[in-house]
Amino acid sequence: MTNSKKNKEPSLVAHSLRSLFQEIKEWQNFIFTEWPLFLMMAGGITMLLFISDPLPPRNVYMAVGQQGSSFEQLGNKFKRYFEAEGITLHFVYTDGNTETMQNVSNPKSNVTAAFALAGMSSKFHHPNLQTLGSIEYVPLWLFHRGKELDTSSVLAAFGSKKVAIGPVGSGTSILTDRLLSLTSLNIDNLQNFVHMGSAQATQQIIDGEVFAMFIADAENGPNLQRLLKHEDIHPFNFEYAQAISKKLPLLIPVVLPKGSLDLKTRRPAKDVNMLATTATLLIKKDTHPAIQHIFMVSAEYISRDLEPLFSNPDFFPAYLDRSFPLSPIAHRYYERGAPVLMDKLPLWVVSYLDKIWLLLVGSFAIIFPIAKLFPNYRRNRAVLIISNAYVALLDIERLAVATNSVIKLRALLLRLEELNSEMLGIDVMTEEMNRLYSMKGSLNTVRQLITNKIKELSLSQAT
Repeated sequence: MTNSKKNKEPSLVAHSLRSLFQEIKEWQNFIFTEWPLFLMMAGGITMLLFISDPLPPRNVYMAVGQQGSSFEQLGNKFKRYFEAEGITLHFVYTDGNTETMQNVSNPKSNVTAAFALAGMSSKFHHPNLQTLGSIEYVPLWLFHRGKELDTSSVLAAFGSKKVAIGPVGSGTSILTDRLLSLTSLNIDNLQNFVHMGSAQATQQIIDGEVFAMFIADAENGPNLQRLLKHEDIHPFNFEYAQAISKKLPLLIPVVLPKGSLDLKTRRPAKDVNMLATTATLLIKKDTHPAIQHIFMVSAEYISRDLEPLFSNPDFFPAYLDRSFPLSPIAHRYYERGAPVLMDKLPLWVVSYLDKIWLLLVGSFAIIFPIAKLFPNYRRNRAVLIISNAYVALLDIERLAVATNSVIKLRALLLRLEELNSEMLGIDVMTEEMNRLYSMKGSLNTVRQLITNKIKELSLSQAT
């Protein structure tokens, strides 16, 4: 009975707790003794976080042109995707393309992104901007009242009747001016061509106060929807759309199929040749990568849900307008698709990983050896202490052999005792106990050597 109490079965729980406490103690020792390494690691991580800028802004401002435009409607579709990521997309309204470009390209402006008509400007005028690609077609519509016209000449069709051409500096006004300039006409010299906002012009053409109006807008715009549903208002047929496109490459020939507006009444009665540019999504170069990824992913989803008159679903987003350089984020997106793990992690996390993977690979060569050291720190520290003790012991032995002074030999004995106390104070893993006791055996051997030499010297001095 007594023997069973003295030889208790080893307890796994007790062993685990003892190992845990020892591990914690060794980590404390590690932090106190290797604090420069910890400072370097903390500084490196801080620098990595500062450079990589992991967290996106919580508020994003976007220029969407005039209120009631298709750009505003398109922006509303993007809003819900931003909200799903905990980010608020704010709209900034402008009178047209010129003001939009001024807003987004101004470094002091909080506007991060903007919808703009393709070909209206370029990187030479706004070098701090990049593009995420085109989002949808934006036709240049020319609506008129009365019967559908057969003539190919705008002036022949309208004569001196009042025509609205959009606000000054708007995409509609700029495109109209370029279109008419092909026939050596200047809209500033045409008295019946008046600058007017799209909402006002839409109401006036419905009321009969304006005979015709130009409007650069996608088919989902509320103003355009009012015009397309009105039976007495018709889109103009540009018979020479192909030729115009050759002269103005920013305009793409598109066709409004007959009956596409209303199959019951077969509106329009025949295919309508039209010209279109695209809605381009511009951003500042320093726009956070996560924000760019949200734009790209949402643009793809939005394109799938569209039932467009002029393009197939999934056609957009696409890099069509080369006036601005494509963002590196968008370039990778077009080549590889959406980032992996997008459905399993928040998009900003996925974007961050996509951004810093190269940095992580480069840092692996430095971090791996340090990380490999951590699990074995207790063993390595014990081995290091015992190895240093062996070096100190060898120095003491050499001094003992070289001296014949009893006083110096007794001083060496004191150093041995200090060394022995240090060995008793270290925590050693069970696997390293043999090293410790091998060291203590060597220490006793040197102690015995010094003790014997002191006796010999003491006897010789006595005789």
